[in-house]
Amino acid sequence: MARSSTYKNGSTDYNQQRLKAWKPDLDAKTVLWSFLVIGFCFIPVGVLLLMASNNVHEVVLDYTYCLRIPQRDDLHYASSYLNCAGYIAHTPKPARCTCKVELNLPTGMEGTVTIYYALSRFYQNHRHFLKSRDEYQLLGYVGGVSKSCSPFDSINHSIIVPCGAFANAMFNDTIKLHMISGNHEVPLLRTGLAWPLEKALFKNPEGKPLNESYDGYVKPPSWSKNIWEMDQEIAFNNGMENEDFIIWMRPSAFPDFRKVFRRIDQSVHWFQSGLPPGNYTFTIDYNYPVTPYRGRKYLVISNDSAFGGKNPFLGIAYIATGVCLIVTALVLFIIHRRLGIREDEAIDVRKTDPYYW
Repeated sequence: MARSSTYKNGSTDYNQQRLKAWKPDLDAKTVLWSFLVIGFCFIPVGVLLLMASNNVHEVVLDYTYCLRIPQRDDLHYASSYLNCAGYIAHTPKPARCTCKVELNLPTGMEGTVTIYYALSRFYQNHRHFLKSRDEYQLLGYVGGVSKSCSPFDSINHSIIVPCGAFANAMFNDTIKLHMISGNHEVPLLRTGLAWPLEKALFKNPEGKPLNESYDGYVKPPSWSKNIWEMDQEIAFNNGMENEDFIIWMRPSAFPDFRKVFRRIDQSVHWFQSGLPPGNYTFTIDYNYPVTPYRGRKYLVISNDSAFGGKNPFLGIAYIATGVCLIVTALVLFIIHRRLGIREDEAIDVRKTDPYYW
């Protein structure tokens, strides 16, 4: 009688657990040497990461209370507010405030220079805030929205796009950088900033122009532009695929965070090597309020190392882990020498089996 196919499949080396496998003998010597080798490998890696982080040139500018530049359309009763934070807080919407922040670079910044915006005391990881979004809408589906977007799901029965509290709170300060000597505007890249993997999670509707696809929809209450007007110069950088929007929609794990805003365009002759030495001015259209929740906002200008921006934590973590492994190996060695038994004693059944006689 022939064997069934079930029996043949069931008698394979895989099912019968006859495949070759490595079974390490974790004796005291193997464990101690493993701890020592890993520890001595971690420490130099941590030192290299720490040195690379320390070589990164970073400048942090707090512009929460930057002094505003008076404009012709300023409201007369608001002229007593010298900073943009007070002007925005006490002026009826829409209120426009412009301020300037000076940047002095006596030695310049070489390499790839990135500009970040940073916020403090902003809890992007709050559960209700985090889930206030519609994943299908972000993928370009047109239609109804999820109840999780409430109360930012509709206005007067018109659907909000993009819906949710997360999108409504998007950072919307407009920032330009000028070089004072020669009055050159520093060219800033608005694309190529988001991660390629996360860009796949954001799509625009297909088949029609964006303004027609979202006809009848309304913008979030805190936005000054519609979703199809995010970038007036680069057509593909609009809608759900706008990179500023994609970067904002990436949740931050901590209340104090920074996000990529712009990168220096090094294709321009003046800035091929980075930011040359000199004095610079940031011209900021101050729109984003942070003082109502006692937050602050910053501009961070930094060049990059081979391991990214300035972040000493990873190097310190590697060094600390390596030291802990070496110390643990020494402690285990001492315990083994004082309390352990030799290998020949361990395999002697007469000494290890209490029932042997």
